Amino acid sequence: MARKKPNSAATTLREIEETGDRLATWAAEHAVVILGAITAILVIAAGAGLYVQHSSDVRDEAANALALAMSQYRTAMGADPLGGPIVEPANPELGVQTRTKYVERFIAVAREHAGTTAGSVAWLEAGNLQAELGEVDAAVESFEAARDSGGDRAIAALASVRLANLAEEQGDLAAAAEAYEQAAAVDGYPLAADALLAAARCRAQAGESEQALALYQRFETEHPDVSAPPYVASLMAELRLGR
Repeated sequence: MARKKPNSAATTLREIEETGDRLATWAAEHAVVILGAITAILVIAAGAGLYVQHSSDVRDEAANALALAMSQYRTAMGADPLGGPIVEPANPELGVQTRTKYVERFIAVAREHAGTTAGSVAWLEAGNLQAELGEVDAAVESFEAARDSGGDRAIAALASVRLANLAEEQGDLAAAAEAYEQAAAVDGYPLAADALLAAARCRAQAGESEQALALYQRFETEHPDVSAPPYVASLMAELRLGR
């Protein structure tokens, strides 16, 4: 009997939305802006639903490939393939083996469907798993591929934030600030204000006071209705007094 083809629109949208859970968890564990991760995922999910609805056969095939990979990864990790949290397996080695296997799977999807939104999300998925495995250099390459893939502006912004997260973890605050600035520069990115604040904070922590204040001034000018977190506002006030 022929294998039933998954519903590309419903399945892909549901799976990409559930990807937000894993990305948000990973973000929380690595001290990133959780709101940014969640909102960016919602943007991706909305875009995915739109492009699937009006997609060409090529994009439909890419969506199905991504959805199948996500579903099978969740199953391999002992989670519900249709959604919900992914609990770490009782056997740590199983988690390592599964992530390692699906890094290659997502990379294969990304390469086979280059130039599509699904391909870009696949690069993000690969980078997330590599980061969880502690493979920082490989994760950086995957996030850079997602950023430069041209599949979706929201994905490019989210990939830049992921690169900033990794740079902060490695203590490279200047590189983190640059990546946050790249995210803020993405046209239409809904969390550009947060990215600018993060960039200013990193510049300040790196001892680059003038650059930090310039970014903060840009934040105040471009986002007058957004309030900076108290600790960031206090840090910038101290820098201004230090002038």
